[in-house]
Amino acid sequence: MVRRITWRTSDIVRILLLVALFIFAWQFFWMVINAFFLALLAVLLAIIFHAPARFLSRWIPFALAFPIVLLTFLGIGAALVVAMVPQLISQVTQLAVELPRAVGAIVDWVEEGPLGRFAEFQNLPNQVAEQLGEFVGRFVPFAVNLIAALVGGIAVIVLAIFLAVQPGVYRDLVIRIAPVGSRDKVIRIYDEAGRNLRNWVIGKACTMLAVGVLVYIGLLLFGIPGALALAALAAVLEFIPNFGPTIAAIPAVIAAFLISPLTALWVTIFYIVLQQVQSAVTVPLVERRAVNIPPAALLIWQIMLTIGFGFLGLFVATPLLAILVVAGRILYLEPAEARAAWDRREMGPSVEPPVIAEASPASPSPEGPAEPAPDLPDPGES
Repeated sequence: MVRRITWRTSDIVRILLLVALFIFAWQFFWMVINAFFLALLAVLLAIIFHAPARFLSRWIPFALAFPIVLLTFLGIGAALVVAMVPQLISQVTQLAVELPRAVGAIVDWVEEGPLGRFAEFQNLPNQVAEQLGEFVGRFVPFAVNLIAALVGGIAVIVLAIFLAVQPGVYRDLVIRIAPVGSRDKVIRIYDEAGRNLRNWVIGKACTMLAVGVLVYIGLLLFGIPGALALAALAAVLEFIPNFGPTIAAIPAVIAAFLISPLTALWVTIFYIVLQQVQSAVTVPLVERRAVNIPPAALLIWQIMLTIGFGFLGLFVATPLLAILVVAGRILYLEPAEARAAWDRREMGPSVEPPVIAEASPASPSPEGPAEPAPDLPDPGES
Protein backbone atom coordinates (compact mmCIF):
# COMPACT_ATOMS: atom_id res chain seq x y z
CA MET A 1 0.00 0.00 0.00
CA VAL A 2 1.48 3.32 -1.09
CA ARG A 3 1.00 6.20 1.31
CA ARG A 4 0.43 9.56 -0.34
CA ILE A 5 1.93 12.70 1.21
CA THR A 6 -0.37 15.68 0.97
CA TRP A 7 0.85 19.24 1.42
CA ARG A 8 -1.45 21.60 3.20
CA THR A 9 -1.35 25.32 2.61
CA SER A 10 -0.18 25.91 6.18
CA ASP A 11 2.78 23.53 5.69
CA ILE A 12 3.89 25.35 2.55
CA VAL A 13 3.58 28.73 4.27
CA ARG A 14 5.57 27.46 7.26
CA ILE A 15 8.40 26.18 5.03
CA LEU A 16 8.52 29.44 3.08
CA LEU A 17 8.69 31.41 6.33
CA LEU A 18 11.57 29.26 7.57
CA VAL A 19 13.47 29.76 4.30
CA ALA A 20 12.89 33.52 4.45
CA LEU A 21 14.02 33.60 8.07
CA PHE A 22 17.20 31.70 7.20
CA ILE A 23 17.98 34.05 4.31
CA PHE A 24 17.38 37.09 6.52
CA ALA A 25 19.61 35.68 9.28
CA TRP A 26 22.35 34.91 6.76
CA GLN A 27 22.22 38.40 5.25
CA PHE A 28 22.12 39.97 8.70
CA PHE A 29 25.17 37.94 9.73
CA TRP A 30 27.18 39.26 6.78
CA MET A 31 26.04 42.81 7.56
CA VAL A 32 27.05 42.75 11.23
CA ILE A 33 30.21 40.64 11.03
CA ASN A 34 32.39 43.75 10.71
CA ALA A 35 30.67 45.24 13.75
CA PHE A 36 31.47 42.03 15.64
CA PHE A 37 35.14 42.30 14.64
CA LEU A 38 35.23 45.95 15.74
CA ALA A 39 33.68 44.94 19.06
CA LEU A 40 36.43 42.34 19.49
CA LEU A 41 39.05 45.03 18.80
CA ALA A 42 37.32 47.18 21.43
CA VAL A 43 37.64 44.30 23.91
CA LEU A 44 41.38 44.09 23.22
CA LEU A 45 41.77 47.85 23.66
CA ALA A 46 39.72 47.67 26.88
CA ILE A 47 42.22 45.13 28.19
CA ILE A 48 45.03 47.63 27.53
CA PHE A 49 43.11 50.27 29.50
CA HIS A 50 42.03 48.00 32.33
CA ALA A 51 45.23 46.07 33.09
CA PRO A 52 47.36 49.07 34.25
CA ALA A 53 44.41 50.51 36.18
CA ARG A 54 43.92 47.23 38.02
CA PHE A 55 47.64 47.17 38.80
CA LEU A 56 47.49 50.69 40.23
CA SER A 57 44.39 49.79 42.25
CA ARG A 58 46.68 47.96 44.69
CA TRP A 59 47.69 51.34 46.09
CA ILE A 60 44.87 53.70 45.09
CA PRO A 61 41.14 53.13 44.45
CA PHE A 62 40.20 51.84 41.00
CA ALA A 63 37.84 54.79 40.53
CA LEU A 64 40.90 57.05 40.67
CA ALA A 65 43.37 54.72 38.93
CA PHE A 66 41.27 54.24 35.79
CA PRO A 67 40.93 57.97 34.91
CA ILE A 68 44.68 58.39 35.47
CA VAL A 69 45.49 55.51 33.12
CA LEU A 70 42.92 56.61 30.54
CA LEU A 71 44.10 60.22 30.51
CA THR A 72 47.71 59.02 30.27
CA PHE A 73 46.97 56.82 27.25
CA LEU A 74 44.89 59.48 25.52
CA GLY A 75 47.47 62.15 26.27
CA ILE A 76 50.33 60.07 24.89
CA GLY A 77 48.25 59.20 21.83
CA ALA A 78 47.33 62.83 21.20
CA ALA A 79 50.95 63.93 21.63
CA LEU A 80 52.15 61.28 19.19
CA VAL A 81 49.48 62.27 16.69
CA VAL A 82 50.37 65.96 16.94
CA ALA A 83 54.08 65.20 16.65
CA MET A 84 53.89 62.51 13.99
CA VAL A 85 50.99 63.46 11.72
CA PRO A 86 52.79 66.34 9.94
CA GLN A 87 55.86 64.16 9.46
CA LEU A 88 53.73 61.21 8.41
CA ILE A 89 51.86 63.33 5.85
CA SER A 90 55.07 64.69 4.36
CA GLN A 91 56.79 61.32 4.37
CA VAL A 92 53.76 59.48 2.96
CA THR A 93 53.60 62.13 0.23
CA GLN A 94 57.29 61.58 -0.38
CA LEU A 95 56.73 57.84 -0.55
CA ALA A 96 53.83 58.34 -2.96
CA VAL A 97 56.20 60.23 -5.24
CA GLU A 98 59.22 58.00 -4.78
CA LEU A 99 57.58 54.58 -4.90
CA PRO A 100 56.47 54.84 -8.56
CA ARG A 101 60.01 55.88 -9.44
CA ALA A 102 61.35 52.94 -7.46
CA VAL A 103 58.95 50.58 -9.23
CA GLY A 104 60.08 52.01 -12.56
CA ALA A 105 63.71 51.47 -11.57
CA ILE A 106 62.94 47.88 -10.66
CA VAL A 107 61.23 47.36 -14.03
CA ASP A 108 64.24 48.80 -15.89
CA TRP A 109 66.58 46.63 -13.87
CA VAL A 110 64.52 43.53 -14.68
CA GLU A 111 64.39 44.37 -18.39
CA GLU A 112 68.11 45.01 -18.63
CA GLY A 113 68.97 41.87 -16.69
CA PRO A 114 68.74 38.21 -17.69
CA LEU A 115 65.00 38.12 -16.98
CA GLY A 116 64.34 40.65 -19.75
CA ARG A 117 64.92 37.97 -22.36
CA PHE A 118 61.72 36.19 -21.45
CA ALA A 119 58.53 37.21 -23.18
CA GLU A 120 56.63 37.40 -19.90
CA PHE A 121 58.78 40.32 -18.74
CA GLN A 122 58.72 42.34 -21.98
CA ASN A 123 55.25 43.73 -21.26
CA LEU A 124 56.05 44.45 -17.62
CA PRO A 125 56.25 48.28 -17.91
CA ASN A 126 52.77 48.49 -19.41
CA GLN A 127 51.36 46.25 -16.70
CA VAL A 128 52.99 48.32 -13.96
CA ALA A 129 51.71 51.57 -15.47
CA GLU A 130 48.23 50.09 -15.70
CA GLN A 131 48.32 49.01 -12.05
CA LEU A 132 49.50 52.47 -10.96
CA GLY A 133 46.70 54.06 -12.96
CA GLU A 134 44.15 51.85 -11.26
CA PHE A 135 45.63 52.78 -7.89
CA VAL A 136 45.26 56.49 -8.63
CA GLY A 137 41.70 55.90 -9.81
CA ARG A 138 40.91 54.18 -6.52
CA PHE A 139 42.40 56.95 -4.39
CA VAL A 140 39.08 58.71 -3.77
CA PRO A 141 37.30 55.54 -2.56
CA PHE A 142 40.36 54.82 -0.45
CA ALA A 143 40.10 58.28 1.14
CA VAL A 144 36.41 57.69 1.86
CA ASN A 145 37.25 54.34 3.45
CA LEU A 146 39.99 56.05 5.47
CA ILE A 147 37.46 58.53 6.87
CA ALA A 148 35.13 55.65 7.71
CA ALA A 149 38.03 53.88 9.42
CA LEU A 150 38.74 56.97 11.52
CA VAL A 151 35.10 57.18 12.58
CA GLY A 152 35.11 53.47 13.38
CA GLY A 153 38.32 53.92 15.37
CA ILE A 154 36.70 56.61 17.52
CA ALA A 155 33.71 54.32 18.10
CA VAL A 156 36.05 51.48 19.09
CA ILE A 157 37.84 53.72 21.60
CA VAL A 158 34.56 54.85 23.18
CA LEU A 159 33.30 51.26 23.40
CA ALA A 160 36.62 50.17 24.91
CA ILE A 161 36.28 52.82 27.62
CA PHE A 162 32.81 51.56 28.55
CA LEU A 163 34.04 47.97 28.65
CA ALA A 164 37.14 48.78 30.70
CA VAL A 165 35.51 50.96 33.36
CA GLN A 166 33.03 48.25 34.49
CA PRO A 167 34.13 44.83 33.16
CA GLY A 168 32.23 42.98 35.88
CA VAL A 169 28.89 44.29 34.63
CA TYR A 170 29.37 42.76 31.18
CA ARG A 171 30.73 39.54 32.68
CA ASP A 172 27.55 39.18 34.77
CA LEU A 173 25.45 39.96 31.69
CA VAL A 174 27.10 37.18 29.68
CA ILE A 175 26.63 34.73 32.56
CA ARG A 176 22.96 35.63 33.09
CA ILE A 177 21.96 35.10 29.45
CA ALA A 178 23.59 31.64 29.47
CA PRO A 179 21.47 28.58 30.37
CA VAL A 180 21.46 27.74 34.06
CA GLY A 181 23.05 24.33 33.57
CA SER A 182 25.90 25.76 31.49
CA ARG A 183 26.82 28.78 33.61
CA ASP A 184 29.79 27.10 35.28
CA LYS A 185 31.32 26.36 31.89
CA VAL A 186 30.55 29.87 30.63
CA ILE A 187 32.33 31.33 33.66
CA ARG A 188 35.37 29.15 32.97
CA ILE A 189 35.42 30.14 29.29
CA TYR A 190 35.05 33.83 30.11
CA ASP A 191 37.77 33.88 32.76
CA GLU A 192 40.30 31.69 30.96
CA ALA A 193 39.83 33.36 27.57
CA GLY A 194 40.08 36.78 29.22
CA ARG A 195 43.31 35.81 30.96
CA ASN A 196 44.84 34.51 27.72
CA LEU A 197 43.80 37.59 25.77
CA ARG A 198 45.16 39.88 28.46
CA ASN A 199 48.58 38.20 28.35
CA TRP A 200 48.57 38.24 24.55
CA VAL A 201 47.56 41.89 24.21
CA ILE A 202 50.10 43.16 26.74
CA GLY A 203 52.86 41.16 25.08
CA LYS A 204 51.82 42.36 21.63
CA ALA A 205 51.77 46.00 22.74
CA CYS A 206 55.35 45.73 24.00
CA THR A 207 56.42 43.95 20.82
CA MET A 208 54.79 46.57 18.56
CA LEU A 209 56.57 49.38 20.39
CA ALA A 210 59.95 47.63 20.17
CA VAL A 211 59.55 46.78 16.47
CA GLY A 212 58.54 50.35 15.60
CA VAL A 213 61.58 51.81 17.34
CA LEU A 214 64.01 49.28 15.82
CA VAL A 215 62.63 49.72 12.29
CA TYR A 216 62.81 53.51 12.59
CA ILE A 217 66.45 53.40 13.75
CA GLY A 218 67.41 50.88 11.08
CA LEU A 219 65.78 52.78 8.21
CA LEU A 220 67.37 56.04 9.38
CA LEU A 221 70.80 54.37 9.30
CA PHE A 222 70.14 53.17 5.74
CA GLY A 223 68.88 56.63 4.72
CA ILE A 224 65.49 55.39 3.53
CA PRO A 225 62.97 58.15 2.77
CA GLY A 226 59.80 58.04 4.85
CA ALA A 227 61.43 56.13 7.74
CA LEU A 228 58.87 57.32 10.29
CA ALA A 229 55.88 56.31 8.16
CA LEU A 230 57.41 52.91 7.41
CA ALA A 231 58.23 52.35 11.10
CA ALA A 232 54.66 53.25 12.11
CA LEU A 233 53.37 50.82 9.48
CA ALA A 234 55.68 48.08 10.79
CA ALA A 235 54.50 48.69 14.38
CA VAL A 236 50.81 48.49 13.41
CA LEU A 237 51.24 45.40 11.24
CA GLU A 238 53.19 43.69 14.02
CA PHE A 239 49.76 43.06 15.55
CA ILE A 240 49.20 40.50 12.77
CA PRO A 241 51.25 37.30 13.24
CA ASN A 242 52.95 35.67 10.23
CA PHE A 243 51.74 38.14 7.57
CA GLY A 244 52.29 41.50 9.30
CA PRO A 245 56.11 41.75 9.20
CA THR A 246 56.20 40.55 5.58
CA ILE A 247 53.61 43.11 4.44
CA ALA A 248 55.48 45.88 6.30
CA ALA A 249 58.79 44.99 4.62
CA ILE A 250 57.52 45.35 1.03
CA PRO A 251 57.24 49.19 0.82
CA ALA A 252 60.53 49.61 2.70
CA VAL A 253 62.39 47.39 0.22
CA ILE A 254 60.81 49.22 -2.74
CA ALA A 255 61.79 52.60 -1.27
CA ALA A 256 65.34 51.34 -0.67
CA PHE A 257 65.61 50.15 -4.27
CA LEU A 258 65.35 53.79 -5.35
CA ILE A 259 68.70 54.43 -3.69
CA SER A 260 70.41 51.34 -5.07
CA PRO A 261 69.79 47.62 -5.48
CA LEU A 262 72.48 47.00 -2.86
CA THR A 263 70.61 49.15 -0.33
CA ALA A 264 67.44 47.22 -1.08
CA LEU A 265 69.34 44.00 -0.42
CA TRP A 266 70.62 45.29 2.93
CA VAL A 267 67.13 46.45 3.93
CA THR A 268 65.75 43.02 3.02
CA ILE A 269 68.41 41.35 5.18
CA PHE A 270 67.60 43.78 8.01
CA TYR A 271 63.89 42.86 7.94
CA ILE A 272 64.67 39.13 7.72
CA VAL A 273 67.03 39.28 10.72
CA LEU A 274 64.52 41.37 12.68
CA GLN A 275 61.75 38.90 11.91
CA GLN A 276 63.92 35.93 12.92
CA VAL A 277 64.89 37.56 16.23
CA GLN A 278 61.29 38.52 16.80
CA SER A 279 60.11 34.96 16.08
CA ALA A 280 62.72 33.53 18.44
CA VAL A 281 61.78 35.91 21.28
CA THR A 282 58.16 37.01 20.95
CA VAL A 283 56.58 33.84 19.61
CA PRO A 284 57.58 31.66 22.60
CA LEU A 285 56.80 34.43 25.10
CA VAL A 286 53.60 35.84 23.60
CA GLU A 287 51.97 33.46 21.12
CA ARG A 288 52.60 30.05 22.69
CA ARG A 289 52.39 30.92 26.38
CA ALA A 290 49.45 33.28 26.17
CA VAL A 291 47.43 31.73 23.34
CA ASN A 292 49.03 28.28 22.78
CA ILE A 293 47.96 27.90 19.15
CA PRO A 294 50.02 25.80 16.71
CA PRO A 295 51.56 28.00 13.99
CA ALA A 296 50.11 25.95 11.11
CA ALA A 297 46.59 26.12 12.54
CA LEU A 298 46.92 29.88 13.06
CA LEU A 299 48.15 30.37 9.49
CA ILE A 300 45.25 28.40 7.99
CA TRP A 301 42.78 30.29 10.19
CA GLN A 302 44.23 33.65 9.09
CA ILE A 303 43.92 32.72 5.42
CA MET A 304 40.31 31.61 5.93
CA LEU A 305 39.27 34.82 7.69
CA THR A 306 41.12 37.01 5.17
CA ILE A 307 39.44 35.34 2.21
CA GLY A 308 36.04 35.33 3.88
CA PHE A 309 35.95 38.72 5.63
CA GLY A 310 38.77 40.85 4.26
CA PHE A 311 41.68 42.61 5.92
CA LEU A 312 39.79 43.27 9.17
CA GLY A 313 39.44 39.51 9.69
CA LEU A 314 43.23 39.23 9.55
CA PHE A 315 43.52 41.61 12.51
CA VAL A 316 41.16 39.65 14.78
CA ALA A 317 42.16 36.14 13.65
CA THR A 318 44.46 35.33 16.57
CA PRO A 319 42.27 36.55 19.48
CA LEU A 320 39.16 35.01 17.93
CA LEU A 321 40.89 31.65 17.51
CA ALA A 322 42.14 31.85 21.11
CA ILE A 323 38.56 32.24 22.34
CA LEU A 324 37.33 29.39 20.15
CA VAL A 325 40.13 27.08 21.34
CA VAL A 326 39.23 27.67 24.99
CA ALA A 327 35.50 27.23 24.30
CA GLY A 328 36.05 24.04 22.30
CA ARG A 329 38.24 22.51 25.00
CA ILE A 330 35.82 23.27 27.84
CA LEU A 331 32.58 22.49 25.98
CA TYR A 332 33.65 19.47 23.91
CA LEU A 333 37.07 17.97 24.67
CA GLU A 334 36.86 17.80 28.45
CA PRO A 335 33.32 16.25 28.50
CA ALA A 336 34.37 13.76 25.82
CA GLU A 337 37.44 12.72 27.81
CA ALA A 338 35.34 12.47 30.99
CA ARG A 339 32.82 10.22 29.23
CA ALA A 340 35.59 8.01 27.86
CA ALA A 341 37.15 7.68 31.33
CA TRP A 342 33.74 6.85 32.82
CA ASP A 343 33.16 4.18 30.19
CA ARG A 344 36.51 2.59 31.03
CA ARG A 345 35.63 2.53 34.75
CA GLU A 346 32.23 0.99 34.01
CA MET A 347 33.81 -1.82 32.00
CA GLY A 348 36.27 -2.58 34.81
CA PRO A 349 39.44 -4.64 34.48
CA SER A 350 39.30 -7.28 31.82
CA VAL A 351 39.14 -10.73 33.43
CA GLU A 352 40.04 -13.62 31.21
CA PRO A 353 37.97 -16.81 31.74
CA PRO A 354 39.87 -19.75 33.20
CA VAL A 355 41.21 -22.25 30.73
CA ILE A 356 39.95 -25.82 31.42
CA ALA A 357 42.31 -28.43 30.06
CA GLU A 358 40.71 -31.73 29.09
CA ALA A 359 42.64 -34.75 30.26
CA SER A 360 43.61 -37.27 27.66
CA PRO A 361 42.35 -40.86 28.19
CA ALA A 362 45.87 -42.24 27.76
CA SER A 363 47.36 -39.93 30.37
CA PRO A 364 45.76 -40.38 33.79
CA SER A 365 45.56 -37.52 36.20
CA PRO A 366 48.51 -37.23 38.61
CA GLU A 367 46.07 -37.21 41.52
CA GLY A 368 44.94 -40.70 40.67
CA PRO A 369 41.87 -42.07 38.99
CA ALA A 370 38.80 -39.89 39.11
CA GLU A 371 36.05 -40.99 41.49
CA PRO A 372 32.70 -41.93 39.95
CA ALA A 373 30.04 -39.30 40.25
CA PRO A 374 27.41 -40.06 42.90
CA ASP A 375 24.01 -41.22 41.75
CA LEU A 376 21.55 -38.37 41.89
CA PRO A 377 17.93 -39.08 42.71
CA ASP A 378 15.46 -38.91 39.89
CA PRO A 379 13.27 -35.82 40.28
CA GLY A 380 10.29 -37.92 39.35
CA GLU A 381 10.76 -40.22 42.33
CA SER A 382 10.18 -37.45 44.82
